[in-house]
Amino acid sequence: MKTETLGTSYLALPDPGPHPGVIVIHEAFGLNDNIRDICGRFAQHGYAALGVDLFAGRSRAMCMARLFVGWIGGTLSDFAVTSLKDAMKELADRPDVDSGRIGAVGFCLGATVTLTWACTDTD
Repeated sequence: MKTETLGTSYLALPDPGPHPGVIVIHEAFGLNDNIRDICGRFAQHGYAALGVDLFAGRSRAMCMARLFVGWIGGTLSDFAVTSLKDAMKELADRPDVDSGRIGAVGFCLGATVTLTWACTDTD
């Protein structure tokens, strides 16, 4: 397994691919060692796992407030969904990833973001 940093994201890869990919979406604590560990465990099972930091360069509290207010108001296309769509494209463009087999998993806050993303993207 190898790991690398892609901007503010964390990528864990099994040895030679191409591999199916998974976007790993963090809980309210952001991209931390727990999420990096989860990416590593996915990689150990044959997945290219990309942990995305939705709070990078932003106030975590403001991000969470924007998300919650948006969800209550019915907004589905927010900064988090846009960031995840960009992350999926970045992962799909890699030669060591099978672009036809990419999924997502989220934890706590990230689970809601994952479902919101699923409602806005046919991919």
